[in-house]
Amino acid sequence: MSQANVEVVRRANALANAGERESLLALFDPDAEWRDLAHAPDTHEVVRGIDAIRSIWQHWTIAFDEFGADVYDYIDAHPWVVRDVRWHGNGHRSGLNIDLRQADAYELQNGKIVRVVLAYPDVATALNAVGLEG
Repeated sequence: MSQANVEVVRRANALANAGERESLLALFDPDAEWRDLAHAPDTHEVVRGIDAIRSIWQHWTIAFDEFGADVYDYIDAHPWVVRDVRWHGNGHRSGLNIDLRQADAYELQNGKIVRVVLAYPDVATALNAVGLEG
């Protein structure tokens, strides 16, 4: 089951980077929670449900060109998967470039993503947050 969870998160990353948002959203539970610990001041830290998650992503795609994530590692922390990830993008109008390394955690149940927590400072912190030692 745990390797299956890793594969779901790996597929989610591939779909996100390909811009296939509707296919990506199909991997989420309809009541999924999305938490961004480093959220923009004009967005909520926590949103719930597919429509709210879609809205957050639309904000990102409006603000950034070439927005994506390069994953260095997927760590099985069943029922969680922790990603060691580099987020990067270029500001659409601002010209602001982002390039940051962080850890993100995805909780899965029955093959669906039910909770995402973005922006832990490192993998050890993320693993500790989901109940494992980093």
